[in-house]
Amino acid sequence: MSFDRDAVRTARRGTSLLLATAIASVALATGTAHADTVVSSWQSVTSTGTIGHGAAPGGQVTRQQVMDRAHDWANTVPYSDNGTTAPYNWWQDEATGGRYRQDCSGFVSMAWQLSYSRTTSDLPAVATEISRSQLQPGDALNSVSGGHVVLFAGWIDQSAGTFYYYAESRPRVVTQRYVGNFNLETLAGHSTSSYTPLRYKNVVDGPVASEGGSSSTSTSEAVATVTGPAGSAIIDGDVVMSASVAESVGTPTGAEFYVDGRLAESVATAGNSFNAALDTTELGDGPHTLTVRAKNSAGQFGPMSAGTGFFVANKAIPATTTGDFDGDGKADIAVLYNSGQSGTGKNITTIYRFTSTGSGFKAPLKVWDNDDSVNGSWNTDRAKLTVGDFNGDGKADLAVLYDNGLSGTGKYITSLYEFLSTGAAFTNPQKVWDNDDSTTGSWNWKRSKPVAGDFNGDGKADLGILYNEGADADGTNHTAFHILSSYDGGIHGPARAWDNDDRTTGSWSWDRSKPVAGDFNGDGKADLGILYNEGADADGTNHTAFHLGYGTTSGILAPKRVWDNDDRTTGSWSWDRSKPVAGDFNGDGKADLAMMYDEGQDSAGANHTAVHIAYGTTDGVLAPRRAWDNDDTTTGSWSWKRSKLVAGDFTGDGKSDLGVLYNNGQSADGTNNASLFTFGGRNDGVYGLYGPSKAWDNSASGSWNWYRSDLG
Repeated sequence: MSFDRDAVRTARRGTSLLLATAIASVALATGTAHADTVVSSWQSVTSTGTIGHGAAPGGQVTRQQVMDRAHDWANTVPYSDNGTTAPYNWWQDEATGGRYRQDCSGFVSMAWQLSYSRTTSDLPAVATEISRSQLQPGDALNSVSGGHVVLFAGWIDQSAGTFYYYAESRPRVVTQRYVGNFNLETLAGHSTSSYTPLRYKNVVDGPVASEGGSSSTSTSEAVATVTGPAGSAIIDGDVVMSASVAESVGTPTGAEFYVDGRLAESVATAGNSFNAALDTTELGDGPHTLTVRAKNSAGQFGPMSAGTGFFVANKAIPATTTGDFDGDGKADIAVLYNSGQSGTGKNITTIYRFTSTGSGFKAPLKVWDNDDSVNGSWNTDRAKLTVGDFNGDGKADLAVLYDNGLSGTGKYITSLYEFLSTGAAFTNPQKVWDNDDSTTGSWNWKRSKPVAGDFNGDGKADLGILYNEGADADGTNHTAFHILSSYDGGIHGPARAWDNDDRTTGSWSWDRSKPVAGDFNGDGKADLGILYNEGADADGTNHTAFHLGYGTTSGILAPKRVWDNDDRTTGSWSWDRSKPVAGDFNGDGKADLAMMYDEGQDSAGANHTAVHIAYGTTDGVLAPRRAWDNDDTTTGSWSWKRSKLVAGDFTGDGKSDLGVLYNNGQSADGTNNASLFTFGGRNDGVYGLYGPSKAWDNSASGSWNWYRSDLG
């Protein structure tokens, strides 16, 4: 099943937006007589506009018309505000008609004058596959696996593999012209080899005006400056790279963005400001540098700009609670640490354990690494860590879902390794499952969100994986939950425990799901909890919901909505600003949902963060209430972006506590600094958490890189 990042008709779980039509209409100033966008779950195409000459949608269109339609959207129409989840933005104007969805496949649908906005999954149904050498202006390059499509606009130098293309790119980047190169590893943020050239079946060949380059003879220099991300910014997910360019004579004609010296995107549009999308999940967590250079009006490159440093922190979103590694009744914390490379280029990974003393933690102790002749290279950027007692011996173990890349036949290979606790250390990793067989099929690590819990109540932790199964041709997103059940001596292969492929659930976006695992109803079996992003209303109100799939002896029940903020009291709740973790914070035998929430900055630049807890009940959770914030006279500024969460009973008192590994930045001498804070659970009649209390910092341990630390 294909992965489509431009899904349509995704059903909002809240009744306020189900089957929404035009929620908002905003007139925008463009070169056409009238243009506007509406926010809606679905819109029909009723006109092909003046460029269509009154033709019905879905009929013949000339190559020149295709390019004219693309030019109409260029530098004007931004990507849909809600990204890949409904309600979407839908565009119409006098020139191109509409309405068409404002995303990459909606843009190509508009350019091809289709009868509705298709997706990357079903554009091939109206097209013929061609070779790269056959590409002409108005054809498309479609990546089903990457969920992206671009419109080919013409060769720059066919022998060199360079060409122009137009595309819509999230988040909220306007349609614009880019430079592509078939000899580079990536195109528009996805593997170049994943793109299939397509030709619309109803396109009519004919002459097409050249895209052209620069005709000016100006020799003035184009000087570029990075304007975003801001210096030292901590970012994750999809972001916008931006730059301003000055030229004393003429107008700059393009800009190239480089990340760590490697070309990330090449924009070929005239102007003094440039934007391009960057998918940070393709980068490792930690520091990176963005530079840019621009072309002047004569097409000559100016100097490379000064670099702007930023930090990627995609692993700052928790997916697991921690465990008792030595069996003393108190939870400890494990860190899978990226120790860089050896002199021979081998990737080195280290496991450190913070052992709980009941009142704090001992300094981190190295309990395993692969810097030996027994274990091969181990790349933490390809590892997703979970914690659970997988063999049922009373001591928590580590499990790592590992990305083995592509096989020779193009099959995605994923492996599961277990590090079993011995009490004092961990065993060498043992591969307990992989899909490198003739039955399982391709398994994409990047589409997998693992959580650990005893879902069947047999006393041994299992591994659950929330898996992205892509989208149907009609845009319905498909997500499934698979469980790898532990048994004495190993773990069974993945068994599908739930999916949304039924008549009632509707579309379910994996991208909008943050999973946690815990026994929310207190029946002795772990449940699957999913914090779900339901987008925003036209007035900007963010909607978030929490769904629970209760564990059974054979799987889980279908997730049901147990909380959302669609009421008169909660107000807007941003999923993007929420880090969820599960734990029994009041000690009543039922897991609760804790969410660390980013409340932004005040006018003085102080960061504000809060923790909200939704306590578990026998049939859901109570509405979340504020359990802590730093809006006091003692805590000081607290950055949500610098916080990595775990939950566990660190004191052994029967209540879960919240642990936060906090990024304290760098000292002037380059030493990386981090601290470990705990927030104590309480059931003394006062709602909330104790703390924070500093349990450790690296002042006596040497440099500690927060970005290289994956908590479990």
